[in-house]
Parts: sequence; structure tokens; C-alpha cells
Amino acid sequence: MDIRCRKTDCEYNEMLTCRVKELKVSEKLECLSYKKHPNKARDISKEIFETTPQIASYRHNKDLCLECRADCLFNKSKNCIANGITVNDIKDCPICITFMKK
Repeated sequence: MDIRCRKTDCEYNEMLTCRVKELKVSEKLECLSYKKHPNKARDISKEIFETTPQIASYRHNKDLCLECRADCLFNKSKNCIANGITVNDIKDCPICITFMKK
């Protein structure tokens, strides 16, 4: 599974790729594993520039534990079975946008 994330001020974010070992998504699609890093800034490039930020290459992590409580098509017994997910920087808490209603 590959996890892409726009929440660049998170401790686990490395070039828009999440490096967390256990990811938890709430019923409201919020990433509960988000942890603000004191020395990382929020990515505002999409707001002020037309250039694309540098993105890490695809990272398949079969040992990643992705717990999901959302009523989603990819949720099987509280585990995400998607090939990868994207988390967007919409609010203070990042939101899973791979969500598909059953």
C-alpha cells in the first residue's frame, strides 16, 4: 500500500509520502495518526505557485497497518484494502480522499 499526503507539516510526511507504521482513519475520514512536526511547514506551493512539488517514488509497504472506521467500500473489518490512499490537507486534521461510499 502506498500513502500520499498533502499534510507536509506532519512528522511522518516525506516528500508527500507517509512513512508511518500504523495509520488510523476515523469515521469522519480524519487521519488520526497525524502528528504536527515543530520544524516542518505546511505546503503552500499549490496556493502560490503553478509548479508541482517534488514527490517521493512509489512505496509499497505490505506490513503497514491501516485501521479504518469509515463506512467505505475499501473497509473490510476495520482494515483498509485499497492499493493506496491519498490524504488531503483540507482542514487542521488531514482527510482521506480515497473514500468511496458503499
